[in-house]
Amino acid sequence: MKIVVDENKCIGCNICEDISEGAMGVKFGKKGKAAQNPEADLTDRVVVENVKLAIETCPTQAISLEK
Repeated sequence: MKIVVDENKCIGCNICEDISEGAMGVKFGKKGKAAQNPEADLTDRVVVENVKLAIETCPTQAISLEK
């Protein structure tokens, strides 16, 4: 799996980092945009559930999860 952030939609609010418990956030992206934490274990069910919650709560719907 892979977290994908649409940089054209991301406003850099960083809510995703808190909700995903560090699986993603602006400190991993460029120009103040969110991106996947390279150390995020997307094979862990709990991590994936947290990422899905971050996707649902993103105010600009900039995040998706690819298999």
